[in-house]
Amino acid sequence: MSPGIVQTAERLARDKLAPRAARYDREAVNPIESWRDLHAERLLACAVPASHGGLGLDMPDYVEVIRALARGCASTAMTLHMHSTVMRFIDALGSDAQKRRYFAEVVQGGRLFGSWGSEPAVSLSRTFLMETAIRADGDGWVVDGVKHFCTMALGASTYMVWCALDGEVDMGKALALALVPADAAGLASDGKWDTLGMRGTYSPSVTFTGVRISGDALLGRPGTATQVGIVESFGLGYAAVYVGLAETALEFALDYAKKRVVRPENVPVAHDPTVQRHLGGLLVHLDAARLVLRDAAGRWEPADVAERGHLANRAKYLATEVSLEVTSKAIQVVGGRGAYREYPVERAFRDARTATLMPPTMDRMLEAIGKGALGLTEGMFKISGGPQGA
Repeated sequence: MSPGIVQTAERLARDKLAPRAARYDREAVNPIESWRDLHAERLLACAVPASHGGLGLDMPDYVEVIRALARGCASTAMTLHMHSTVMRFIDALGSDAQKRRYFAEVVQGGRLFGSWGSEPAVSLSRTFLMETAIRADGDGWVVDGVKHFCTMALGASTYMVWCALDGEVDMGKALALALVPADAAGLASDGKWDTLGMRGTYSPSVTFTGVRISGDALLGRPGTATQVGIVESFGLGYAAVYVGLAETALEFALDYAKKRVVRPENVPVAHDPTVQRHLGGLLVHLDAARLVLRDAAGRWEPADVAERGHLANRAKYLATEVSLEVTSKAIQVVGGRGAYREYPVERAFRDARTATLMPPTMDRMLEAIGKGALGLTEGMFKISGGPQGA
């Protein structure tokens, strides 16, 4: 592990990201200033290979960076994770020309890439059946459809859009990744993003109407996106965000308990045995989530696709459970003041409740973990072979 880059992330989270997080949350806008700080410290290129000028972080360093940033601003950490996962897809599936072009845009230009997969009628926890269609048209491609939860809309320069090759009913062969420029004609957003939490990820719905892209805008061959062990990293990065959120909430509760003096005893809340038991339990659970996350990251590189799915499911499931518990009980420890928006524990609670809705769902993760234990291993996500889904 490289302590230097993790310390850089910790410093940015403390000095730059945390002071802005409340404003991004209040205004529900992209964390543009924080992205600029990430670029200045080369963190936008943390998943860009060193051979293309990036940091090329291995998975243990990467999850520690995401976790550290999430302690300052979960929305900034989540958007960096989305962007970084696109970089991994470009590295795994992109042509040499695509790598030179897009990696340079990030390393030199500080541009961001979003990943848009969610759709109104599609549950990504159940199947990768996509209704957004892409079809060949002359020397290019045309995309039509609707995407929900389009993270970094109006903020990123390019979006990796999950599509189905028009006319192909087998999603295992039809699933395509299209790199769509943000300024492409035919893109229209409803602009609606007034959510419980993760408000700084700005993720409205976007409609594609005859959006034309160049012939070299497809990333890899249709059907290859789920075969390279990258999609599973979404879940591992989510887990890092959730753990970081929980750490913020627990750190605040511990500090508050030590400083808050109650009458008539005139002693800090920390002296209350009930508070001690609550905090002790949260500390142990958070330790467990950190250990499983680090174990998964440490075993990631040599693992095949199925094993990566297992590692990510374990880490994401435990991080989900722990972050919801810690952020909720931290408010209980703080008491009524914990509900005030001026305190970070309130935002951590809302962000955790919203962020943990990211696929796969709790039931899907447990199902996959159980199947693995029974020798019925399958991928982290199911691929539909027909129009009825999985």
